[in-house]
Amino acid sequence: MKVDMSRIPIRISLDTPTVGDVYRAKGGSRGRTKFFVVVAITGEMAHAFGIDAEGVIVSTTSYGTHVFAARDIVGRVEELADMSLNIRWEAL
Repeated sequence: MKVDMSRIPIRISLDTPTVGDVYRAKGGSRGRTKFFVVVAITGEMAHAFGIDAEGVIVSTTSYGTHVFAARDIVGRVEELADMSLNIRWEAL
């Protein structure tokens, strides 16, 4: 017997987190942080912006990828990994 898994919803993650994944903040006193948006993966670490209910970045954090992999994804920022910020260098 085999169970038909069909298409697994985004809120259920079977793999490690990826850039753009959004997770609900939980535990302890997080202040205004309601969600974490993963902005970088380096090795086994996931780096994220903490955002408030209005979407304003209010904190940053880094967790092992296994921490986010154990949480349910609540959303995704499409094309975040492809975003490019331009630096305007200051003349010395």
